[in-house]
Amino acid sequence: MKLKLQRILCFSLLLFIFVPSLSIHAADLTPLTNSMTLSEMTEPPYPFWKDYKNYSGGTKVYYIGKIYENRWYANAGQKPDTGDPWVLVGDAEWTVPENEKNYQKEEGSESINKILTDSEILSLYGGINPAYSPENALNRLNQLIQESAYNELFPYRFGSPEWKNCSATPQYYPDTSNITDYYSYNNLREALRTLANTIVKVQWYEGADWCYRIIRLDKTTKEQRLTYSDPNFDAEWLQTKTLQTRICDYGSFLAVGDINTQKRELAGFLANISHETGGGIIAGEVENDTLTGLFFNEELGFIGSTAIGYVQSTGTNYLPVPGKSYHGRGPIQLSYNYNYGLCSDVILGDSSILLNNPESLTSNGVLGFMTGIWFWMTPQPPKPSCHEVITGIWEPKPGSPNAQYNGNFGLTIVIINNESGQSENGAGAVARRARYYRTFSQKMNANIQGEQCDTVGMTTFVQ
Repeated sequence: MKLKLQRILCFSLLLFIFVPSLSIHAADLTPLTNSMTLSEMTEPPYPFWKDYKNYSGGTKVYYIGKIYENRWYANAGQKPDTGDPWVLVGDAEWTVPENEKNYQKEEGSESINKILTDSEILSLYGGINPAYSPENALNRLNQLIQESAYNELFPYRFGSPEWKNCSATPQYYPDTSNITDYYSYNNLREALRTLANTIVKVQWYEGADWCYRIIRLDKTTKEQRLTYSDPNFDAEWLQTKTLQTRICDYGSFLAVGDINTQKRELAGFLANISHETGGGIIAGEVENDTLTGLFFNEELGFIGSTAIGYVQSTGTNYLPVPGKSYHGRGPIQLSYNYNYGLCSDVILGDSSILLNNPESLTSNGVLGFMTGIWFWMTPQPPKPSCHEVITGIWEPKPGSPNAQYNGNFGLTIVIINNESGQSENGAGAVARRARYYRTFSQKMNANIQGEQCDTVGMTTFVQ
């Protein structure tokens, strides 16, 4: 079953004509003219580039006497004179006196893109929890499952010796000599170590949870950066609504609750990615499909093909690169250019990395696991994260959809693939995910008695 993540900007385009926005749009940018002489001009011919704004593709801005236009979405802080996605249009028709404040937020406004002090981190993020450090994250993983036990769960994982010798492999990969152990335990460790250095803050307005922004904090450098913002996030009509905030420290993966809760989270994460990548029953060789989790790292139908799929060219800030395919790759089967771009922005600090090279997900197992952990940990309003619901730390409002199922594995299935109202007694996708979860929980000695492992009674999160 194909994973399809939360669509970005699902209503934003409808609102561009009604409200001012955080992003600047080409249609709104007409040159400024008046009856003053050029020497009297105090405003440039096009709006000043601002360091705190995201810019949609095709936007012209003024920066140090020149006009620039971005070929695709430009993140806040990307100066026009630094190259892609900005290109030089030419010299401005007229110039204005230079002042660095021209390119910054107005005085008194809070700047997001900056190095934070310890006191600011304490105020904005509640501090940096040492329990969620990269070192402690690795120690917890080793306590929950050691490499030998992990290898026993996934003997036919992509690139392993058993996988290379499996009778089902040659039909997809005739030559496996240069294929490495993509889902190795060490790659999982390195992905967790790397991501544990990042915190993200997800903010949205009550009643308008489709309009959100993501702020990223590097725990080592203490650099804070606006990673993504819906173009309407600063619209005046939203300012009367209550701002909601969730903080996600990626180092808290497998760190919340008691040891049983941590085992359940690991089993739940592995169960879901096993379903997304599983090889199923291999006739005459593997009769238990729970042994073939992580068999693939790329969507069937695209392996060894030049086909292009999952491309959306409108309604998103993360435009596709011509000739690139954004089909399912990695343990969570990341799909569509808007998800490649957002994920790359959050985990790598640069959307262009995965947009320009989506195929890197099939060759880099560390990067693959990072995308899986990113999806598992990050809230996507109105959806909570899988991490929040399986550990029970999600705080839904009374009467919210699915609130009564908080703390159950089944709700992670709804978050990932919207497979609601389905029983585990059958042969469908929900049943398979549940079977993986029960098997892994048993092998990890995790107690899941009384837990709902399917999605009966649950509903999809209204978008």
